[in-house]
Parts: sequence; structure tokens; C-alpha cells
Amino acid sequence: MIPAGDAHQALLAARRDRQPRTRFSTSDDPLDAGWGHQVQALDRKARTAEGEVLVGMKLGLNSRAKQQTMGVPEPIVGFLTDAMDLDVRGAAAVVAGTTQARVEPEIAFRLAVDLDRAVPVWRIGDLVDGVAVALEVIDSRFVGYRFGLPDVLADNTSAAGFTVGEWTPLRRVGDLATAGCVLDVDGAVVHTAAGAAILGHPLLALSHLSRHLAAQGEVLPAGSVVLAGALTDAVPVRPGAAYGVAVRGLGSLTLRIPAQV
Repeated sequence: MIPAGDAHQALLAARRDRQPRTRFSTSDDPLDAGWGHQVQALDRKARTAEGEVLVGMKLGLNSRAKQQTMGVPEPIVGFLTDAMDLDVRGAAAVVAGTTQARVEPEIAFRLAVDLDRAVPVWRIGDLVDGVAVALEVIDSRFVGYRFGLPDVLADNTSAAGFTVGEWTPLRRVGDLATAGCVLDVDGAVVHTAAGAAILGHPLLALSHLSRHLAAQGEVLPAGSVVLAGALTDAVPVRPGAAYGVAVRGLGSLTLRIPAQV
């Protein structure tokens, strides 16, 4: 088994050199989710030591179809830092550090309270201070986005950047499960979906996250952002393109990629 520290260094090199690598997990060395979380924890420690600030968490692979496509049996959890905030750092700076970037439409939640324990489904709404439409930029450090569960966890669930729209109180947005989503590129619709694409209901992403945090003994403070997971398939990032998302009840958001990055 490759040591977690060695894998962390290999992924740092892949990101620095913008050169994706082959997956770590194989039939001869299957690894496991615990190993992936160890590598992710090393990445998070290194980033915060360099001055990045944890601002939230993200979930991924929340649909059964995506799990089957990627060979991953369950939703995955990663972290978000201020250096990934496209509105703060800028899309050009973030995208310039990627190799095979893609964009996904998301629903974002803002925590009203510290999240430090598993929360029953019927109380999930009490956790939410606001909800918003969002876009995430992902960038796998594995060739062709081919990975197993421990690999993608080690790679912080392919997190690269994110941008969030205007926050709206949860009570004003209606049923998120039936909220329609449209993703367009340069004004042309490329994907549509409904909120139920995220685990049957986007709020269930928070339930999964609460169990994950409890198992890891972690606390996510009030005010943190949680990306619930992609509503549709991701689309490749293209220099000069504009990516728009609209979700009923949440409004719309556009991410413009500079022509030169």
C-alpha cells in the first residue's frame, strides 16, 4: 500500500505540473476510503498551513448514475477554501491552475449553526441559514477522471473552484426536489435537471454530511458553505466561454471564463 504521505506528495506534483496521473488504487492494491481521507487530510493541513482558510465542504457523486459511471458506491465529501472562491480569487487565477477543468451546476447551503453531529432528516432544515444557486469548477488529478473511491477522496473530490449566487431563506424557495435547473454554455442549453437529482432531495446532502462529520469528529462552523452536489453532468471549461445556471426559486448565475487563462 502506498503511504498516505507519498500519495499526497504525488498529487501535489500533479497539481503543480498540471500533469494528471494514473489512479493509485488497483486490483493488486485496492486501498480504501479511510486511506483516501488520510491523504485528503494531509492536503487540507498543507493548504491551511500556507494561509488558505476553510470556508465550507462539498459533496459529490450524489446520483446513482454517476456513482455507477465512476465506480464509486456512495456520495463523497471534500473541503472548500477561500483560495477556491472564484469571486475572491478570480476565475482566471483558478482556471489557470487546472488541467482538465469542468463546470457543474450546484445548489449551495449556508449553515445557520455549527454542524458537529449527525442530524435527523426531519431537522435538516434547521441547519440552513440560506440557499443559493452555485457553479463548481472541478479538475481531477487523474487521467480522464478515471479513479476509484480512495483516489477521488485523496484528490479532495476534484475540487478546484466555486461561485455562489444570492442567498435566499430556505422557507421562500419552495420544494427544492422539484425545482428545475437549466445549464447553458454561451446561451445554449446543454443540460436540464430537477433538485431531486441530488439524492432525491438536496437537503439530504446535509444529512449525509452531518453523519460524515460525526464519524470524522469534525465541526463545520456556522456560516460555512456546503455545495450539495452536481445537478447535471459536468461540461468542459473552454477559454472565453460563459456558463450559466438557473434554478427555479433561486435565480441564476453566470461564470465567464477569460479568453486567456
